[in-house]
Amino acid sequence: MLTALSAHVHGSNRLTARWCAAAGTDDFTVSGCAVWPLLAVLAAAANEPARSELAGAVGIPAADAHAAALRMLRDLDSTETVSSAVGAWFRGDLPLHQDWLHSLPAGTAGPLPDQAALDTWAKERTHGAIDTFPLRIEPTTVMLLATTLLAETTWQQSFRPDGMLVTDGPWRGHNGPALRRTSTDTSVVGVLAGTNPVTRVIVNGTRDMDVHLLLSEGSPGDALATGIAALEGTIRILSNPQPDQGPGLAVFERRSWSPGDMLDIWLPPFEIHATHDLIDHTGVFGLRTATNWDRGHFPGISPEPIHLSRAAQDVRVRFDARGFEAAAVSVLEGALATGQPEVPPHRSRVTTAIFDRPFGFLAVHRPTGLVVVAGWVAQPPTTRKYLVSRFLRALYTHYVNRAEHEDS
Repeated sequence: MLTALSAHVHGSNRLTARWCAAAGTDDFTVSGCAVWPLLAVLAAAANEPARSELAGAVGIPAADAHAAALRMLRDLDSTETVSSAVGAWFRGDLPLHQDWLHSLPAGTAGPLPDQAALDTWAKERTHGAIDTFPLRIEPTTVMLLATTLLAETTWQQSFRPDGMLVTDGPWRGHNGPALRRTSTDTSVVGVLAGTNPVTRVIVNGTRDMDVHLLLSEGSPGDALATGIAALEGTIRILSNPQPDQGPGLAVFERRSWSPGDMLDIWLPPFEIHATHDLIDHTGVFGLRTATNWDRGHFPGISPEPIHLSRAAQDVRVRFDARGFEAAAVSVLEGALATGQPEVPPHRSRVTTAIFDRPFGFLAVHRPTGLVVVAGWVAQPPTTRKYLVSRFLRALYTHYVNRAEHEDS
């Protein structure tokens, strides 16, 4: 296990930990390392106080941040399982400092494209996992800085499909698909001695990426921060743990045809798609000052007064029986500081429909208006969808059998 990480890796991991702590308790996924190089590039080009805030967010002195960002991008491209790309686009009338422009990776910079070209850029570089660019171009857009990230691995040992019926705890009553695997490698399980004990299982990929599964009775942010700290060797790891040392552990004896201890891993497959507005967490990303429109904050990029107007990330992850895939597109948008916030020229009526309580549904045959099936969703579909599926299947079977009977 690593006991010391490179400065840019440590800074990126710390950013990820802070982001996780701010992300809440619902399903979420974030990619701190996809945003970190963009923030580092801006830190080097910013004036005060935005310069210090961005440097604090990336954990690198501002004078060293640009070189560290380029090193991060090189490191990502040198791995077997991760590919990345960078884009820097500027409106034609925006003057740029040529020394800064030429310091970017070759082939990175260009004129501001149209929306279709940006969507294609995101789609091609994530192999279709993310098919639209996270931000739509506005008339005020003068600069876009973006990264894509795609990580894929297969497991050294695949899982087999199984089922999971939960009888206790927060998921009590859940009945759904699961992945299960039995192996003789017990070294991949341990308990991290954080503020709250965290059970960790490392699922090894076939190349150079693993997935760490973390189980804790603490908050999501606490568990993930503990897992990140363990990578730096600052958290004690208990090997050969006992059931009372970590959540989710059970130890028992059984007869076996092979000698040696065994490890049984059991978890649900998962796929998560998340979109993030980084401006919602300006403190995490060091953007408090940089997003102020009162004046410019990046004299290292242009003599024109640029502030950050929007920042976003779109990310998807998938964990199944064969492997793991993650894709992310991150973007920071620059606009000219005007001394006052930009006001869109049009007024629009916005209607919002939020299905956050029991609701009904109708399946209607459009040409005739026939209601084929109707129902009521009293609980979230995530826990009830298998029952609806069984009902629809039973209804279909009933009418097929009835038709066959009438034909005979």
